[in-house]
Amino acid sequence: MKRKAKDLLFDRLHRGVVYTCMGLTLWGSYMLGMRFYRYFTVIRPARQEEERKMIEAGAGPGPAAITLDKVPTLKS
Repeated sequence: MKRKAKDLLFDRLHRGVVYTCMGLTLWGSYMLGMRFYRYFTVIRPARQEEERKMIEAGAGPGPAAITLDKVPTLKS
């Protein structure tokens, strides 16, 4: 009888651990989905708008960046 009570306890503990892991997986999937949603609806459009503004303003690498480039241009 003692063995049966021990097995019952371990079965319940195992079931609890399994349910906890399933819950953490569902919660983690939800949080990951929210990150993807936020990236595609908030962050990405803001970056694209900022990049568009920089292009319209003519911002780009200045003369210092051009003079530091020592690689010769390929001619075909």
